[in-house]
Amino acid sequence: MTKAKKYVPVSLVLFGTVFLFVSVLRYPAECAECAGDTLRSLYENVLPVLFPFMAISGIITELRLTLPLEKTVGALFPRLFRLPRCVSGPFLLGAICSFPVGAAAVTDTYREGKLTKSEAECAAALASVTGPSFPVAVVGTLLLGNVRTGLLIYIVQLLTAFAVGIPYCRLFIKESRIEEMRARPRERRGILSVISDAVSSAAFRCVAVCGTVLFFSLFCDRLVSAVGITGKAEAIVYSLFEFSEGCRNASAYGGATGAAICAFAVSFGGLSVVAQSAAIMGKAGLSAVKLALFKLICGAVSAFAVFALTSLFDSLAPSVTTSPAFLSVPDVRVLPQITAALFISGIVMRIRHLILRPR
Repeated sequence: MTKAKKYVPVSLVLFGTVFLFVSVLRYPAECAECAGDTLRSLYENVLPVLFPFMAISGIITELRLTLPLEKTVGALFPRLFRLPRCVSGPFLLGAICSFPVGAAAVTDTYREGKLTKSEAECAAALASVTGPSFPVAVVGTLLLGNVRTGLLIYIVQLLTAFAVGIPYCRLFIKESRIEEMRARPRERRGILSVISDAVSSAAFRCVAVCGTVLFFSLFCDRLVSAVGITGKAEAIVYSLFEFSEGCRNASAYGGATGAAICAFAVSFGGLSVVAQSAAIMGKAGLSAVKLALFKLICGAVSAFAVFALTSLFDSLAPSVTTSPAFLSVPDVRVLPQITAALFISGIVMRIRHLILRPR
């Protein structure tokens, strides 16, 4: 990478950081309101789903509970994507648990020595899909008022990842070295140790996810206000940065256009999801550039497919539009409180592990 190419992303990050810093000083009340709404939606809608699934995925990955799937459905992955069978497990976890679980599972698999670097980067892009909870329950039911639309968005983004993944992986994986890979020997651990490490690791990953979402939500909110972007362009800009805010803004327009923007936001995930995946993959020496390009292509294809289908079939079109989507969730739910308790206990266990581990 040349110095010019290297300094471009650094300059963009520096600009975004300075812009956000100045915005917080100039508009403290607006930033505080945006941060409060974002944290409230994370607490009520994201953490109750993300944290348990991240902990469960860590347990499944460590105990190799996806072996039956790798021996059956996993046989398609070497033929279609030039990827080993073990990638089918992270893809399933991503399709059930939502991102960044898939990318995190691929990173764990790479650390075990089962994937080459190019295979791991392509596999992380392929497995970076979302589960049904957000597109069906939140986007379909709460935002667009039609559960069929949410289900359509979920299915389309999965099929798009498969369809785009075939040529994409074959393009970047020039030759397969699956047979040459030798997995590193596994350390035998007790089930309680596996559960404790999975819970504490999930807690720290959720902290990073929430911080990233808050950063991009604040930045996008201030950018839209400063530039004066309105209408559908505002929803598209939000979708590029943070997918949940993009879906909330797109739902105000309804129809095939609103559903298409929601499909783009869900399939792409926004720069927030890319940054979350990059943080996880970067610790293992993996790059998220291929993941970002792959997700952007998938977002465009998913938006086109959903727009065409909702235009052709009235039963798939959104039926209502709502702006304050996350506010329709009652505050008396017990799940966020339970998740918060487990979340805090995970952080405590992680700190205890760092203090008591042998030097």
